[in-house]
Amino acid sequence: MLNALLNRFRAKPPVPPPPPRSAPPLARPQPQSQSQSQSLRQDVSAPTGAGARRPLVSAQGRLAGFEFQLGSGMLGRLQGPAAAAYTANLLGAMRLCASQGMGALAELPASWLARTPDRDLSRGLHLLLRADALFEDADAVSDLITRLRRAGVLVGWSPRSTPPMPRAAGRPDFMPLPAPAAPDEASWRAALQQAAERWPGIPLVLLELPSVEVMEAVLAPPVVWAACSLGGCTEPARAQALPPHAHRALRLLNRLLHDDDHAAVVEDVKADAALSLRLLQYLNSAGALPGRELDSIDQAVMLLGRDTLYRWVAQMLVRMSPPRPAAHALQACALARARLFELLARADQAPNPGGLYLLGLATMLPLLMSCSIEEAAEAMHLPPPAVQALRKEGGPWQPYLDLLQALEAGDMAAIENLSGPFGGPQPVFASWAEAWRTA
Repeated sequence: MLNALLNRFRAKPPVPPPPPRSAPPLARPQPQSQSQSQSLRQDVSAPTGAGARRPLVSAQGRLAGFEFQLGSGMLGRLQGPAAAAYTANLLGAMRLCASQGMGALAELPASWLARTPDRDLSRGLHLLLRADALFEDADAVSDLITRLRRAGVLVGWSPRSTPPMPRAAGRPDFMPLPAPAAPDEASWRAALQQAAERWPGIPLVLLELPSVEVMEAVLAPPVVWAACSLGGCTEPARAQALPPHAHRALRLLNRLLHDDDHAAVVEDVKADAALSLRLLQYLNSAGALPGRELDSIDQAVMLLGRDTLYRWVAQMLVRMSPPRPAAHALQACALARARLFELLARADQAPNPGGLYLLGLATMLPLLMSCSIEEAAEAMHLPPPAVQALRKEGGPWQPYLDLLQALEAGDMAAIENLSGPFGGPQPVFASWAEAWRTA
């Protein structure tokens, strides 16, 4: 049974296509040639840790792109050639992201960008200028902004920059809204209204939101992108019972994970009419049998295979979650976390990558289904190490959650400390990027 379980997760079977992604709200990246894509992949592999990224949510609640995070410790650690190398690597990762049709945002010191060659810039990048000594030279700042915009980059800066941005710079293409003194929803709404009146027509990005609930409450123009810290596993303010379709999907996942009898798997699929219909629609639309449509669940399960069926059911579970403003982005996050844990499990040679895939889903299930952590763990029949990690009780799988939290927070020092068992920071960043690509 163990060998069968391991074999299931070594392969990378096809997965159903995700919902169409909306275009980035600030600019549409241009496609790149094959040679450019290869060059970008070489840039991304440079061992400078530019893989830390955080998902950005559009005003429509969809996954819009990623914030590439500098990390609080980098400013003091990087000087001269090291800063130039880091900047080149970060911009390379951003260009690759933009070439895949997603938004790419980063905040970098203005003086670093002033030394960046034009070849590292491209259309589709969104750069926030971090205030430093360059802001005291109005001509140098104006030249920098002109050069960035000439390359197709959209440029923003904080209204509270110290030293302040010179008046000659004009209006930013977008602006990060500083957090109000109080982190509650009413304070954020008031800050947004004041910003819209003071800077009319300037798109706003919100990068300091305290929770998913506050983020969802302010997803409306002039906000174009928003981000918040999800934490390792967060319960909703009001927990509810898991809906019946979630219990059925979770039972089916466990049957597949434990290699239960084919007839039992088919019966579980048939027990959920919506799941059965979606499965047949997926296979028929995918052209599994050219010239012939499937009308039997038994045929569908046999044709799809347990490996692919497992992933498909997991995707359906998160995509059938109750509607909410940021549902699409949260669903993508759940699948990315699950995929990340599976990839890390392989790197760590863990004996149960399937269980870790479920753990990744379980970290988001309370938010997606508005249920408690305890109910999520019980419904998923998680192995003891997963339950320990979700309850923050330590155990052998706690490092996975700790590393996830460091990645999502862009905490470079913690990432370096926690990534050893998984091959070091660079393989971890590569896995994180791959997890989002396949989510």
